[in-house]
Amino acid sequence: MPSAAPSLAPSSGSSATRHSYAIVGTGFAGLGMAIELKKKGREDFIILERAEDVGGTWRDNHYPGAACDVPSHLYSFSFEPNCDWSRVYPTQPELKRYLREVAEKWDLLPHIRFGHQLNAAHYCEHSQRWQLETTGGNYNVGMLISGNGGLAEPRLPDIPGVERFAGKCFHSANWDHSYDLRGKRVAVIGTGASAIQFVPEIADQPAQLDVYQRTPNWIIPRKDRPYSELEKAAFRYLPGVRLALRSKIYCHNETRILGMVLHPSLMKLYERMALQHIRSQVKSPALRERVTPSYPVGCKRVLISNDWYPALQRPNVSLLSDGIQEIREHSIVDANGTEREVDCIIFGTGFYA
Repeated sequence: MPSAAPSLAPSSGSSATRHSYAIVGTGFAGLGMAIELKKKGREDFIILERAEDVGGTWRDNHYPGAACDVPSHLYSFSFEPNCDWSRVYPTQPELKRYLREVAEKWDLLPHIRFGHQLNAAHYCEHSQRWQLETTGGNYNVGMLISGNGGLAEPRLPDIPGVERFAGKCFHSANWDHSYDLRGKRVAVIGTGASAIQFVPEIADQPAQLDVYQRTPNWIIPRKDRPYSELEKAAFRYLPGVRLALRSKIYCHNETRILGMVLHPSLMKLYERMALQHIRSQVKSPALRERVTPSYPVGCKRVLISNDWYPALQRPNVSLLSDGIQEIREHSIVDANGTEREVDCIIFGTGFYA
């Protein structure tokens, strides 16, 4: 995060380009802020983007099966509806394309400084301006706006020996599509929102897939389906239909707050739904026990998936929940001392949020 200092950094001076505003990031937050400035006629702003394209988390997270768990007609700008969403839940390529189209429509690209990583930000009380140091140059701005989001910095687990692993390893947010998983012994560490999407997508490829779980999640069915051409036409030519759908999705999602904040007993509905989901999809009593959380619904993010439990029951997949003691050059040792050889480790361990 930017640091406050009583005076400008020594590098400040005439070499720093001056602007009224600087926005960090080109995801939904950054682009939305830039559009609001444009709406108010304020054009003297820049957007700092360390990558070479817009999109934020939907540019960076391109692992197999990446998608949003908020329905598409809500997970979009209210002033920029998309009538051509292919599905109830938007996929990563669609969301990235949507954000690019929005940036182009609002003529934001000339304001974006691609390849500009923000390294330091110093605030001067006297001038009431920020001095920014980036990999692409220095800037002097009146207001600094953070739009870099909470899912930007991949987090690796603090496991003894992880740095000694000699095989292939990568985080889900840095997916290596060039690496062939077929026939390999693969270990996935983490069973959160990303893992429950990519594990089912890759489960048929490795000779052995070990999934290391620390805590099970409450998972409810994903009511996803493609939109028909007739529905898309209705969204396009009958705006009231699209607005009604958006309002319905919004109200449905907001009702969860009543259970999480006011009346926890209301979350029992989701618990019953999740338990029925387990009963209908998991045959083994032992596996049912391991995937059933011991904490109330709402203490952690509720996930949605139709193919997570079936993936765990494939003959080449093992769910391991005893914890990890250490990682060696070519293996992982669990808390019981059992050693399992592995060629590739995929970290689905989230972000420094």
